[in-house]
Amino acid sequence: MIARRLLAPLALASLAIAAVACGSDDGGSSGAGDGSVTVSDVWIREPAEGAPAAAAYGVITNDTDHTVTFVGASTPVTDNVQIHETITGDDGAMSMREKEGGFPIEPGDSFTLEPGGPHVMLLDVDAADITDPVEVTFEFDGADAVTAAATVEPLPEGESDMDDMDDMDHGGTDMDHGATDMGDMDGDDMGSTATTG
Repeated sequence: MIARRLLAPLALASLAIAAVACGSDDGGSSGAGDGSVTVSDVWIREPAEGAPAAAAYGVITNDTDHTVTFVGASTPVTDNVQIHETITGDDGAMSMREKEGGFPIEPGDSFTLEPGGPHVMLLDVDAADITDPVEVTFEFDGADAVTAAATVEPLPEGESDMDDMDDMDHGGTDMDHGATDMGDMDGDDMGSTATTG
């Protein structure tokens, strides 16, 4: 009987501590109920022999309830990875440059990385390492990183990566135009889908 009297206050104290620990928050936290970020149709064009770079493409979809910013990427095939944007100068010439601050994606929106537009640039690569599939990790501010297996699409026979856009300059990247795929993307140029949990 005495033991029960001593244990009763301890049990009540334990319940009170548990209630505090499980108490509701003010709604500012992010959880599974907020959705996820998905990266789909990820692909890389096979670089020309001897080319020191390749570009990765895909579609990023923000199914969370807040803005997510695509800020970078990484891959086992190189330590030098950048995200690039396309800029059209006053003279109409197009150039590529590293995107400072990343690409914001509003809730419910999708963002496409594509030839002639935003893309992930893999620099200082060995073309022999670009074999199907290539693991690419997409990094975000506001969401967990997403790793996807990018398919490697063969370079069309007789074409170089920059046949369509010989005038385009990758400013500041110190790279050869022949290193980057800016050809037309078609329905066959699609890879896998990955998502945050």
